[in-house]
Amino acid sequence: MKSKIYISIFVVIVSAFIYYLFGFSKSKQEYKLETAHVTRGDLILTVRATGTAIPKNRLEVKPPITGRIESILAEEGKQVGKGKILAWMSSTERAALLDAARAKGQEELKKWEEFYKPTPVISPLRGLVIASNISPGQTVTQQDILFVLSDKLMVQAKVDETDLSKIKIGQNANIIVDSFSSEPIRAKVKHIGYEAVIENNVTMYNVDLELNIIPGFLRSGMSITVDFIQTEEQNVLLIPNDFLKKKNENGVVLIKVEENLQEKEVKIGFSDDQNTVVFSGLKEGDIVYRKKKIQESKKSNSSGGPFSSPKLPKR
Repeated sequence: MKSKIYISIFVVIVSAFIYYLFGFSKSKQEYKLETAHVTRGDLILTVRATGTAIPKNRLEVKPPITGRIESILAEEGKQVGKGKILAWMSSTERAALLDAARAKGQEELKKWEEFYKPTPVISPLRGLVIASNISPGQTVTQQDILFVLSDKLMVQAKVDETDLSKIKIGQNANIIVDSFSSEPIRAKVKHIGYEAVIENNVTMYNVDLELNIIPGFLRSGMSITVDFIQTEEQNVLLIPNDFLKKKNENGVVLIKVEENLQEKEVKIGFSDDQNTVVFSGLKEGDIVYRKKKIQESKKSNSSGGPFSSPKLPKR
């Protein structure tokens, strides 16, 4: 009786061991093949920062005398030339004299207007009127700001100190006006600030950029997203990062040769968070493979990588 019990226990143990070796371990090593095509496109490595559109040279125009504004010739948003008359104004004495003459009739007023000429407010530079703070008939002093002029709009970005070493004078950048357009505008780094600016306990530096083309919709104070271009590869072969394994300075991919999967070494370049540039070893349209364990594929957002499965079958 005892021998039968021992035999039964032995059979159960052996059966469990066989299942573990040939059943469980086999199911654990089951995988599926995933494919991707080698495509052609552009790859750009950037450093992102936020910025603001500001005037390159901002100039406040104040009246030459204390008095009254008679007429305004320049409106906000209008380009003006250097030396152009922005407004006419009367001194306090002329304003009082004209008011008295007006009470005596139009002929008396006209006589004094021709005899006592108004004072012009002149633009000191060629630029854009970005603010006008006056109205005809308004009394002003020499401390009041009549107009604000800007010779050219530029972008000032705030760059984290950890990224500052990646920014160089003359470096190209793409800017996007957050609230207006999704089309990037080319710009170039003109100045890198030397004095730190602390924002939310983060050390930042101001970087000034000059726009290649200033769009008509751009306004001073608009929020800007700036992508400083570190590397730009155009019309190159690209392969998804998940289908590539790095090997020294090159990469290794899985391809099919006569229905068998084989590793192939390829020469690669820069990578972003999605793709890697392939310089040689593959051509556009080639199919690359990766093995992915079925158990891993059931996990949310998991990536097994191209070589996460057991060793490749021997040729």
